[in-house]
Amino acid sequence: MEKKYNNIQDVSTSNLYRMLEMDRFQDDGSQKMIKNELKFRNHGMSFDDMISVFKGEWLWVKKYMKICYGNR
Repeated sequence: MEKKYNNIQDVSTSNLYRMLEMDRFQDDGSQKMIKNELKFRNHGMSFDDMISVFKGEWLWVKKYMKICYGNR
């Protein structure tokens, strides 16, 4: 039986490395999420890294809102 995880933080580091090779996690979003989590676990996160992540998420939200609601 396969264990179900709700958060990437709950996945062990060794399983994250395995996930990088699995077919169902080959899309760009999954690869980026896994690699970012591994980077955070191995090196921590600087303030600049946190700003970069926030900006990336904010740009994604703005793009999504534009797709859904157009220019208002």
